[in-house]
Amino acid sequence: MRVATVDGLVTLFYDGSERLRNEELHEEWIIAYNDYDQNDENWEDWPLSDECKDYWRQRQSWQQIIVEDGTTTIERETFYRCYNIKRVVFADTVIRIEDGAFSLCRSLNSIELPINLEFIEQYAFCHCDLVSVFVPPRCREIGNAAFHSNQNLTIFNIPPQTEIGYRPVIHTKLFRESSFYKQAIDNDDDIYDNDLDVNILNWIKNVNNDEKYTLHRACSSFQPLDEIIHNIIETRGIGAFAKKNEMGITPSQYLQENPYTDVKEMDVIRGYVMKMMG
Repeated sequence: MRVATVDGLVTLFYDGSERLRNEELHEEWIIAYNDYDQNDENWEDWPLSDECKDYWRQRQSWQQIIVEDGTTTIERETFYRCYNIKRVVFADTVIRIEDGAFSLCRSLNSIELPINLEFIEQYAFCHCDLVSVFVPPRCREIGNAAFHSNQNLTIFNIPPQTEIGYRPVIHTKLFRESSFYKQAIDNDDDIYDNDLDVNILNWIKNVNNDEKYTLHRACSSFQPLDEIIHNIIETRGIGAFAKKNEMGITPSQYLQENPYTDVKEMDVIRGYVMKMMG
């Protein structure tokens, strides 16, 4: 594995050939973290070994991860608490992201999950800074709390057949702004109640099923076809791009955030206008 500067970011090229997490040094740091009331603002002043400090500095130096072709698994807690990682670029050979692999990557705000991904294990991306997540259709399972505490997460688009564990999006903007959460707060109910969790997950999976949200479905789908979006716009007009669903998300937002499409809203609008003008 090598490190280089790419697009102005210190980038680790990860091929899975060696384990990046050192259990002994990690444990040393965590013990000190707990001794200092779980406040790591001044961690370099802690009485840690030089080896531990070098280990932790290295992990904090990475700003981007490029997962190289041929890598199939991101192992458990590989990038745990790598606070400065902003972006991860996955090879399409990755099929499994293990427990806590990117947990507490506080600056991580951009991911394009690999198209062959099948498993996202528990806590894989918890406490990151993701705004949108689009899960590819081959994903079979998302583990418990996989995306919890991404405070600004607004879009969580998942295939209907994907099995989901408990509370994958608790403590996110999507969760907080749901009618189910607001009702629970008004009734002084437990927000960790399993029924609430089931209701929210069903809502997320089915929110665009209504016929009036055809354009939402198209724009949020995996590799949507330009022709389909054009056909919907011809029927419903360009104003359909601004129509909100029950989550408050518009087709325009889906199209802008969807990592699996090259379709541009302005190109669709331009084509529509030109056709209307004859």
